[in-house]
Amino acid sequence: MREHDLFWYNICVEIPSDQKEIAATKRLEFDDLQNEIAGRETGRRARFLKDGPGSEEAKKKERDAQHRALTRLAQLLNDPVYRAKYDGVSQLLSGAEQATETAIDQLNSQIDVAQSELDDMMNNAARLPDGKRAFRDADGVVRREDGSAVEDHLAETIIWTGNEPSFEDVQNAKGRLDDLQAALDAANGYQNDVLGPARDRITDPDNPPSLDDLNDIQNDIQSKMPKVVQEHLPQTETAAPDVATQSIGLPKLGG
Repeated sequence: MREHDLFWYNICVEIPSDQKEIAATKRLEFDDLQNEIAGRETGRRARFLKDGPGSEEAKKKERDAQHRALTRLAQLLNDPVYRAKYDGVSQLLSGAEQATETAIDQLNSQIDVAQSELDDMMNNAARLPDGKRAFRDADGVVRREDGSAVEDHLAETIIWTGNEPSFEDVQNAKGRLDDLQAALDAANGYQNDVLGPARDRITDPDNPPSLDDLNDIQNDIQSKMPKVVQEHLPQTETAAPDVATQSIGLPKLGG
């Protein structure tokens, strides 16, 4: 007799008969463990199913386990009404994300160019005796950067070369730079405060948005979109479809 079998034989002989059934069960479980460690098929799953692995009860348990494994979002997406709205919002969000990225890249490039142009103007500006810059406006008045007029006796010290930018040129360059920076700030804010949370919300597998939530997300994406982002939105981009909130088999969620 093998050592393994002798071990269990001695246990069964020494214990009372009313406990032999328990010992036999323990031996079966022990054998299962050894087989599983060795990578051998144990048939353990079949023993724990009433009618075996191919029975209706086993199949039902399998289906129930698979259903529980589905995320709440996956369950919702099985509903055609919810799916239509979800896909529409997803398409709108993706288009907005792409347009925002394009706008941000373009604005950064434009800001670099505008800043370089302004720097060139400042380098070519006339200088007062104290080293501060001076510019002549369209009326011939010499002004400092802040717009204040330069006193005549100081203005007379300036030797003009003809390459100096006018006061209006500098103001326009500064205004353009400020406008570009404001547009960039708006695009970044839209990306961080609207699109980012929207993406997190619709991709949450366990706490997905309800139909009402999807409507709110859609409205936020559209109503808060900066003009500079709208200019880059694909022409084919359309609003998410308006669908009835009542659907067949739609699980009730808290949002």
